[in-house]
Amino acid sequence: MSTDVKTILVAVDFSEASARALTLGGGLAQALGASLRVLHAEALDAPPYFTQAQMEALEGEAHATRARARVYLREYGRQHTDVPFEAVVDNRFATDAILHASADADLVVMGTHGRRGPSRWWLGSVAERVLRECRVPLLVVHASGPALAPAAAFASGIVVAGEGGGAYNTRQLAERVANGLGGHVIEGTVTDPADARRRTGATWAAVPMPTPRTSHWLSHVGEPLVKGCAMPLLFVPEAEGGPTP
Repeated sequence: MSTDVKTILVAVDFSEASARALTLGGGLAQALGASLRVLHAEALDAPPYFTQAQMEALEGEAHATRARARVYLREYGRQHTDVPFEAVVDNRFATDAILHASADADLVVMGTHGRRGPSRWWLGSVAERVLRECRVPLLVVHASGPALAPAAAFASGIVVAGEGGGAYNTRQLAERVANGLGGHVIEGTVTDPADARRRTGATWAAVPMPTPRTSHWLSHVGEPLVKGCAMPLLFVPEAEGGPTP
């Protein structure tokens, strides 16, 4: 996997978590010389019993809704980043839209609320679903974490131990991100980001994710971190069987 980042995709639902994700995504785009694309999913699903006339009316409504969403998306983007960006409104459901758009991106950035159960909104669960299938690095920004400027958010990174010990791509990308924003990566790897944060003052963590994802990694590492870790998490795909330089 190349650690070059030329295109950054930020998925937003107009929440506080999305605002933080967009600010950090914009800062990364500027620091790494990458283009920035901001995506919002606006799906209208017709029930199977709709008549042709109702389908046509719904499609007209969906077209108008997407046009309004695009205008709002541009305004929202300008509120949270000074970096030029492309605004994209997709009529797929959120997970499908993000995974589809990620095919042309080198890094996906999204917010999460980290809530459990029915109270969590779409980015709370979508982040976990994207984590299972995303083939490019994924930066998850938690709503409960501090709202920091990019340089402060990426001031001090830590690398989480990979499944099977592999974290080559993860460390390479972590160092690229840190260098771009004038930060640093703490030497060595850790197993518990929360403990490392208390001991070292780390502001973000880079996490290797196996390709393909294993159920053990998802249930014991990936999903618990998405739900409970307040600092930004950069998940980086590692090759099956261990990364090779």
